[in-house]
Amino acid sequence: MPRLRPAGWREILLALLLGLFAHGAAAGDSSRDADWRHAPYVLGQGLSFPQRQLTLGGYLSLRYLDLDDVDSSLGIKDLSLFIGWEPGDRWNVFAEIEIGDALSISRHGIDTADAEIEIERLYVDYRARPYANLRAGKFLTPVGRWNLIHADPLVWTVSRPLTTAVSFARQASGAMLYGTIPAGAGGIDYSLFVDDTETLDPGQQEERAFEDANPAIPTLGAFRHATGARLAYHSLDERFSLGMSSAHFRMEDLREPKDLIGVDLFWDTPFAELSGEWLRRDSGGGEPGERGGFAQAVIPLPARLFLIGRYERYRTSVQPETATIRTLGLTYRPHRAVSVKLEYRGGDRNELVSPGGWLGSLAILF
Repeated sequence: MPRLRPAGWREILLALLLGLFAHGAAAGDSSRDADWRHAPYVLGQGLSFPQRQLTLGGYLSLRYLDLDDVDSSLGIKDLSLFIGWEPGDRWNVFAEIEIGDALSISRHGIDTADAEIEIERLYVDYRARPYANLRAGKFLTPVGRWNLIHADPLVWTVSRPLTTAVSFARQASGAMLYGTIPAGAGGIDYSLFVDDTETLDPGQQEERAFEDANPAIPTLGAFRHATGARLAYHSLDERFSLGMSSAHFRMEDLREPKDLIGVDLFWDTPFAELSGEWLRRDSGGGEPGERGGFAQAVIPLPARLFLIGRYERYRTSVQPETATIRTLGLTYRPHRAVSVKLEYRGGDRNELVSPGGWLGSLAILF
């Protein structure tokens, strides 16, 4: 059976929202039935009920792994449901409920022991102005570019760079002020956040920092408390962006507070999509720091195929050597909401933090 994390404010708020939707759906008169007529469905854009200001969506990710010194496996990596509700012109409520590692098939048989139901995101937005909006709840930590995209159908590779995952918590629980300020031919997106995961979301403290690379590494990847900021300049109709991130935080199983800085770049040229991230995490005492980055190129080929190459060097706190990771992949996108990926990962001194081998996936955004 999937594991359920302890109930808290997130589960209570989500239960209230689902109860409200169910009450409306159960109403029997014809006018209420009309309120639940959905707009024409388009794959990847969710199912919209305009009269209710409600949208349902999600994604499914199937993943195949054949890595060094690890049994080959095929399974359901992620099954996520998105719920978006706009109860007023300035208000938005969003939830992402996920069953992670729902099913795995290997030479040992079918395994559901690692399945876990969790609330990935649950927040309320108040959109006061384009340049000033407030978010409260659980949201993706605004560090770098990859972490804000993250969903398998929306990224080019099966594997996730260490730079984007292991040095900070992928989710924060607290409040965030964000917006966009016009700047010449483009704009500057900003995010300022405060986090109190230890109080607001204690169940998140079970999160593993290396869960996408090597789940056997016991390092936890959840905040206790954090503050941070991100600025990103974008132009060329969103085809270029340059971002900077900073954060000060305490993590669940680390004694000392950490300071993080990062830079990210995205440039969609006529011939290739180029991107990269770099970050450094330091502390004031004896605990080792982390630093590194990656560069990635995506080259379009005929027949909706894309060739992906990525080079990453990263030094983690779990081993003294800097790991080098080289990834070469081929992605087929018959539809912008569907991706089929195959990649080979190799490198030097990467056996612990990102084992080499073959990875594949099928991902569908609903």
